[in-house]
Amino acid sequence: MPGSQTLPSPPDIERSARWLSQDVRRATRDDPLEVQRRARRRLTDVVRHAKANSPVFADLYASLPPTAEIAEFPTTDKSMLMAAFDEWSCDRRITGEAAERFSSSERVGERFLGEYLYSESSGTTGLRGRFVTEDRALAVLHALRSRIPSPSAMALARLVAKRGRSAAIINLKGHHLGSAYYRRVEGEPRQNRRVLSVTDPVSEIATQLSELDPATISSYGSVLSLLAERQLAGLVDIDPVVLVPFSETVTGAARRRLHQAWPRTTIVERYVANECMFISARCDHGSHHLNADWVILEPIDSVGRPVPPGVESDTVLLTTLFRRVQPIIRYDLGDRVRFHEQRCPCGNQLPAFDVLGRSGGLLTFPTRHGPRTISPTVLTVVLDELADAATSQLLVDSDEHVTIHLTTHHDADQAHTAAAAHTAVRSAFHAADITTVTVDVTLGSPIRTPGGKLSRIVDRRDT
Repeated sequence: MPGSQTLPSPPDIERSARWLSQDVRRATRDDPLEVQRRARRRLTDVVRHAKANSPVFADLYASLPPTAEIAEFPTTDKSMLMAAFDEWSCDRRITGEAAERFSSSERVGERFLGEYLYSESSGTTGLRGRFVTEDRALAVLHALRSRIPSPSAMALARLVAKRGRSAAIINLKGHHLGSAYYRRVEGEPRQNRRVLSVTDPVSEIATQLSELDPATISSYGSVLSLLAERQLAGLVDIDPVVLVPFSETVTGAARRRLHQAWPRTTIVERYVANECMFISARCDHGSHHLNADWVILEPIDSVGRPVPPGVESDTVLLTTLFRRVQPIIRYDLGDRVRFHEQRCPCGNQLPAFDVLGRSGGLLTFPTRHGPRTISPTVLTVVLDELADAATSQLLVDSDEHVTIHLTTHHDADQAHTAAAAHTAVRSAFHAADITTVTVDVTLGSPIRTPGGKLSRIVDRRDT
C-alpha cells in the first residue's frame, strides 16, 4: 500500500511461545551458520539492552565500538556482579536490600517484586549468588525443553503404567534454584509427586521412594549414585523409568553404575546453572549439545586465551542470550569443557561438547622449600580412578592435613578401597613435592554445600 511502512520485528525474546517453540525445533536442523546468525542477532539485542539499562554494563561498554566482536567485551564473574548488585540489574527496583528482605522470608518460589523468580547459588566458592529471572526468560527455557531426548515407546508405556509418579530430591531450605524453580513451576506437591530433602539420610530417602515407586527421579548426580548402590546391595527395590541428574557432573563411571542398577532406565542429563538454567542436553551418543541459538560458551585457558576444539579448557565464559533483567555476558562460570572436533553422529547440528567439571583454583601448601601448589583436578582424577569408590570428596582441613570422605560400591572391600585412596592421594601430593600433608580416610557420606551439592574438593582453611 502506498505510504505504508513495515514495522520492525520485535526482539526474539518478546515473540510468542508458539514462535519460540517452532524456532527452537528449526535450530537443531538448520545449518550451523544460520544458528550463529541467530546468536549474533540476540547478542546485539542483549548488549544494547544491558548498556542502556544496567549501570554496570554501561560503564563496562562505554568505550566499545558498535562493531566490537564478543571477544573484545570485558569478562565478568560472580564476585564482580554480586559486589555491584544494585547497579547490575536493568530493573532499578532490584537492590541488595530488597533481595535480602525477600531472601529472609519463607516465600520460596513466590514472585519477587511481584513478577520475578528469585534464586540463590549454593556458595561453593564461598560467595552467595543472588539471581532474578523474568518470565520471558522462562518462556525460552520452556521452549528449549523440546531438546531433551524423548523416552522410547516402551518407556512411555511404563510412565503411563506408573501414572507419572515423580520424586524430586532437592534442598528444601532457602531459595536455592531447585526448590525455587520447582515450587514456582510445578506448584505444591500432589499425591503422585513427592519432594524429598537431600539432607535426609539416604536410607530414609530410599524408604520413601520404595513407598512411592516413582516413574521419574530428579536429584543431584551423587544422590542418584548412592541410591544405585543401595539398589545393587538389595537395600532398596525401585524401578524408575527416567532419572534426571542435575547440578553435578555425571562421570562415565557413575553413568555406567546407574545403568547397572537400573538397566531399563533412561538417563536425562542437562547442563544447568543459576546463571543459565538450560545450557545443554546430553544425547544418546553421550555428547552435550549446546543451545547455541540462545547460549554462548567460550572455552578459555588459564590466562583467558580461547582453546580450540579437542582441547580441555581451564574455564568457560558464559553468555546467556535470554536474560535481560540481570544480563550474563562473558561470565566466568568456572567449569571445564571440551568441544568436539567433529559433528556428533546423532545428527543434531548444535555444537557437541563434554562437561568435565568445575575447575577451582590451585591449592597451595607451605613446605620447607617454600609454597607448593597442586591442581584440584589432579586430586579428583586420582580419586576417580578408584574402581570401587561410589563417591569421594577431599577436605583440606589445614596446611598439614586432608580428609577423604569415601563411600564404596556395595560389593567392595571397604578397607582395601580406603587404603587405595590413602595411597593414591598421598602419592599425588608427593609428586607435587608436598610431603608435609598427612591424609586420613573416613568411610561415610560426603559433606554437602548449603545448596545440597557435592563439592569434590573443599578447602576449609579460609572458613
